[in-house]
Amino acid sequence: MQSNRSLLARLINDYPVVVFSALAIGFSWTVWIATFSITTPRSGLGILGIVLGAFGPGTAGAVVTRLRGESVRAWLAAIFDWRRPLRWYGLAIAVPAVGAIGVAVVVFSLVGLPDSSSFRQLAPWFIFNLVLATLFTGGNEEFGWRGFALPHLQMRFSALTASVLLGGVWVLWHVPMFVYGVYQLSPLLYAASVVSFAVILTWYYNASDGSVLGAVLLHGTINAAVNVPGRAVGGAAAVPVPYAAILAGTFGVLATLLIVYYGPETLSHREAVRPRWVVSQRSHASVSGSPSSDGHGTEPSD
Repeated sequence: MQSNRSLLARLINDYPVVVFSALAIGFSWTVWIATFSITTPRSGLGILGIVLGAFGPGTAGAVVTRLRGESVRAWLAAIFDWRRPLRWYGLAIAVPAVGAIGVAVVVFSLVGLPDSSSFRQLAPWFIFNLVLATLFTGGNEEFGWRGFALPHLQMRFSALTASVLLGGVWVLWHVPMFVYGVYQLSPLLYAASVVSFAVILTWYYNASDGSVLGAVLLHGTINAAVNVPGRAVGGAAAVPVPYAAILAGTFGVLATLLIVYYGPETLSHREAVRPRWVVSQRSHASVSGSPSSDGHGTEPSD
């Protein structure tokens, strides 16, 4: 029994992202499978299940932090540290907007320009989905993805490799959405989009000196904005090519430009952000060997 506990402790300490991924998938899948087994995803109970399952990554991050003997309070403090220049929050909205404009250019070139009234009618829908996606069905995932997993991965891997690995876990985490028909698009095209999103979010996270709240806003804005062009022309079915292919291509180009410009090592002009809540705790306890990380004394630079 003691050896089993020692093995588990070593696994948690040496491979925190592996344990985190298993817990995130296990929690979310359990909620989603249990919910979709008794109701449809589009019902009120089904939507509630989708929302609850989306908190799996954040829950896993808190559990693994606690199991490692680290301060959950310090981890949460790092997540909710809002002290960034305002431009970084503006950028969290602007980048998805640029991507959505790119999608719109492709869609409108294939289908034609929609009537301007379409956009006015979509405004309330977009605002509602922006709030929903940021707080409950997208952005809230960032407490785990960028709030826990990415900084740990960047202790071992380059920012690009960490992005691809995390993107793969992110795709696997969404599998029940395809099994139960919540998502009705090509899994391969979706996977390409998610990996591209992961690269973009890593760039933002490192360039903003680890702003998880900014990543929350960026993630929610992407989820809400990318479907606007399709809605404006009457739905994705009105587009003669798979809408998911347009998303994958547009955001794939954006991710590639970031890789080429900044390089794969950190995907920014700053050092890769590592788990600074661990640094704070260990330095307070006078434990040597803590990973280096920048503080907030200087303004982030993109």
